[in-house]
Amino acid sequence: MRIDRRDLVCALLVAAAGPALAGGTVLFGENGLVEDPSAALAELVPWKAPDAALRLEDEKVEDLGCGAYAVVRTVKNLGDEPVKFKDELRVRDLFDADRYLIPCVNYNGNKFGAVKTPKGLSCEGQPWVFSYERTGVPSCTLTERDGRDEARPSPIGLAVFAANDTKESLVSACSLEFAEGRYEHVIVRPVTEAPYTYESKGVFGPRYDTYITLGAGETFTAKSHVCVCRPKWKGYAYAALIDHALKLLDPQLKPCLTDDEVFDLGIRYIHSLLYLYRGKWLVNEHYINRMGHDCAAMRISREEMAERMKWEYWTTLGTYCQTFEVGWAGQNFLNARMLAVKSFATGDDALLKKAVGVFDAFVATQYPSGLLHTCYQFNFEANRVERRPSDVCNMGWAAAEAVRMKRLLASHGVDKPEYVKFARGICDFFVSHWSDEWGFGKSWRMDGKPVAQAGTIGGFLVPALVELFDDTKEPKYLDAALRASDFYFKRDLDRFECTAGAIDCYCIDKETAWPFLNGSLSLYRITGDAKHLERAEKAAAYFTSWMFFFDGVYGPETDIVKHSWHTTGGTAVSAEHQGIDPWGAIAVPDLEELSELTGDAKWRRIASLMWANSMQCITTRLGEFYHGQQRPIGSQSEACFQARFTKYRPVIEAGYFSDILAPWPSAFRMWTVERRKATMLLRNSDDGQR
Repeated sequence: MRIDRRDLVCALLVAAAGPALAGGTVLFGENGLVEDPSAALAELVPWKAPDAALRLEDEKVEDLGCGAYAVVRTVKNLGDEPVKFKDELRVRDLFDADRYLIPCVNYNGNKFGAVKTPKGLSCEGQPWVFSYERTGVPSCTLTERDGRDEARPSPIGLAVFAANDTKESLVSACSLEFAEGRYEHVIVRPVTEAPYTYESKGVFGPRYDTYITLGAGETFTAKSHVCVCRPKWKGYAYAALIDHALKLLDPQLKPCLTDDEVFDLGIRYIHSLLYLYRGKWLVNEHYINRMGHDCAAMRISREEMAERMKWEYWTTLGTYCQTFEVGWAGQNFLNARMLAVKSFATGDDALLKKAVGVFDAFVATQYPSGLLHTCYQFNFEANRVERRPSDVCNMGWAAAEAVRMKRLLASHGVDKPEYVKFARGICDFFVSHWSDEWGFGKSWRMDGKPVAQAGTIGGFLVPALVELFDDTKEPKYLDAALRASDFYFKRDLDRFECTAGAIDCYCIDKETAWPFLNGSLSLYRITGDAKHLERAEKAAAYFTSWMFFFDGVYGPETDIVKHSWHTTGGTAVSAEHQGIDPWGAIAVPDLEELSELTGDAKWRRIASLMWANSMQCITTRLGEFYHGQQRPIGSQSEACFQARFTKYRPVIEAGYFSDILAPWPSAFRMWTVERRKATMLLRNSDDGQR
């Protein structure tokens, strides 16, 4: 069904001033455009001319089926002079929404966390307006009713977002306004950020405005999408939006490297980071320039940053930090296990000795409580002032990887029972310190006293507990994993929220969703209980809400264009840290397994996009320069600042890479390659038996 509104413009303008006219108001229903307001879920708010010389030349609303619509608007300058303006498309909910979402930016108000970030829908009485560059679905706003209304008991969601068919359609911004009990979804064209630009962690900068300029007689045309989303679960309208976004935006990105190439490049990069520290081979946390840590911690002003960037001393990349983290960003254990995988494949005993040495070094530092310092250097008095509490994220990684390494070594005749003892120490601590109020907490002192308790970060213990149960068959570890799954889903994921999973962010975030995707699949395999498969789907949907379904438009001076990088398939870090990283690489095997178990092809498609994104701009040879420097082979920027947000540049601009070359992206990719190979071997073995 198509409505051509050239003949209805006058009627619509009248309708905006008074009661809706039955012939002039466009009403969106669940299964098509409707005329009965009682059957409508949303209405297209009549266009208002931002300048007297402008006319709504044409507006078509097309029913695309399955609750999706396209709105194509053409505005014409009837005057004799150029006109500079912004165009607004507005869609009003006609149901009592009780939650909202701006993907990658605002999760029902971003109520969690004390850092100064955009919270709620307005600031100082003005609506927040966010550039499309920040949102995984361009300029997307989504509202949802959970179905408790007796008059309309079924849950429903409504999403409005920009199309990506043309630059004019895509380059935009969004806001969500609430008035008289209804939300209005607003797409502003072109890019606007108001009343401030969220330009760095906890920093609000000046608003940012761009404008459309139409010469006399010229027109401007842009397409937007309106989608009715029927949630499968309460609070999960976004899960239904995924299908619409895949179809309407049609994201495409192919891997630029083979799995074997990805693995070998990862191994080469670990060699660049291997560092002999106090007689122990460890993996340095990253290549970085000398001012990188000051930038990350926001210890220097932009003026000082600009001055330092003039000097080679501050900008030359190297392993200056001497930081060796067991999990999280440093991934000493996971990287070391990948070295062991490589050593067994090649017969390199010296490499195996280094890999085992990394594990042995950390295992020897475990406290009687079962905890350990997250970074190896914290064990020495010289680094006492830098020590931080032992966090659940690192402890989960440490315990899980210790069991995996023990299993790998045992398969090649090397016995390391102390690794399981090490994992027991960690898991026993958290099992005995479980709280029905805050789960496993967030961080702890070495003596076993809690420091911070809030957040979903305890989910990182779930894969560890499952791994330990697989190895020991002791029911207490499975029971603890099941209890944690029940607790964190009920409190957090069932509300479409994960919090405080990243160590450097205390906010709504992405990273903590992965342990529940991975852990739920494991619990499903162990128990056969279908609720865990459903939980895996929920975790996948939440994780995907941080993924980008499109490529932005950037200038030739940006890193994105210079290096042919794509935003598609990347994942935003958190509400507090609005860059894109390759974190999705770790979820690829889980999403592929989820697709196979559920028969839902979209999870495999999402996995392929995340995988292709994660390998972009890895340094593959000498002679590849980024920011004028040769990087180590196998290295990659930890993040791309696709929006006007960064802690690492003196000028706030969109489309630039960081110069932090962390080891976690390559570790995640190598593990994904290993897991995919193991899956293929198992499948071939099963086929052979049949």
